[in-house]
Amino acid sequence: MRGAFAARAPSSPSMTLPSKAHRFALALLCGLGVLLQTRALAEEAASPFQDLSFDTALKKAGEENKIVFVDFFTTWCGPCKMLDETTWRDPAVIALLKEKTVALRIDAEKNADLANRYHVEAYPTMALLKPDGTVLDTLVGYRDAKTFTADFTSSLAGKGSLARAKEASDQAKGADAQAQARFNLGDELARKGSYAEALAEYLWCFDDGMKKAQSYSGVRVSFLTSRIADLGKHYPPALDALRTRRDAAAKVLEEAPGDSSALSDFSSLNHALGEDPKTLAFFDKLPPQSPARTAIGYHVFDLLLEAKRYDDAVVAMPYASFMQTFQAIVAQAHSPAMSGLPADAVASMLAYQITSAAKELEALAGAGQADNARALIKTVLDLDHSDKTLAQLREHLARAGHPELMPK
Repeated sequence: MRGAFAARAPSSPSMTLPSKAHRFALALLCGLGVLLQTRALAEEAASPFQDLSFDTALKKAGEENKIVFVDFFTTWCGPCKMLDETTWRDPAVIALLKEKTVALRIDAEKNADLANRYHVEAYPTMALLKPDGTVLDTLVGYRDAKTFTADFTSSLAGKGSLARAKEASDQAKGADAQAQARFNLGDELARKGSYAEALAEYLWCFDDGMKKAQSYSGVRVSFLTSRIADLGKHYPPALDALRTRRDAAAKVLEEAPGDSSALSDFSSLNHALGEDPKTLAFFDKLPPQSPARTAIGYHVFDLLLEAKRYDDAVVAMPYASFMQTFQAIVAQAHSPAMSGLPADAVASMLAYQITSAAKELEALAGAGQADNARALIKTVLDLDHSDKTLAQLREHLARAGHPELMPK
């Protein structure tokens, strides 16, 4: 055997012994190997998850009188990474899962058939399964160690997520608490296939609950309308409900085109229905200087940009309004409150803002607002001057016909 670190016992007194440096190197290499092996074993012991096939996990759970616990994740899911960095490293959670479950982590995109079998539509989704593969309960969304332990233990004892959501809804006091609790209840009902009941909860939130809860006004015309539209994929009456409310808002706008509440409902409901062109048609009927154009501009901006209607685009998304939002979100991304998020989740948030800024830059350049365009370029490059960001800015300036605005 040959090699710098090959060692064998001397066969005779005349054979040359390894030098002191050689012996030190051998000891160091052996020590490093032991350290790496120890670390690998420690990491394996610290993880609650096992490297088994799904069928093998079911069989093992049956033999050990346990359940199968599956963490369905995706590589791009920020809350999934938060679970990896916090909850799944908690010693109490690790001990609980090892005692009660055969735990698996499954990439939902690489195992689409299994994810579809368990109706996984949001991430992370954590499925608690009996050894025969039937669902005991499902937990959706990030939970810290304490919350996960409480919910998991409750589910295992027979009080599932739907029962907990109903109890929380019954006990909620105050407009904000009631709005959140009934929104959550709608989610749980939808996941359990109780579509009519889920729609009733969502519509209460839209028509009443979130109107009274001022802090939920943004949720009402974004997350809530999206949830109802998603429900409509399985339950068409949900889409009918959105159209009914959109048409009611349109009727109000016929008499009062500047009604802020009706403008918000009309544009957001069109967006949820995938009918933004209807909002654009209303936008085009408004007088050029109407404040209502800016009020619904968010939902038509991309359509205006695609058509290179730059003068209208900067009315829909004025530079001052864009900068205010952009700087607020960037500041939030760098705030201490975000320190607990995985770095790539914050990076994704900033990347989205840079993409939005590149679109705004195209509108500004195309509309002849060169000074605002240069100021926006500086703001973006102060935040990030990577090749990817530079390429995005150049692409949109070129599309607007003003590549010369890019500093050399």
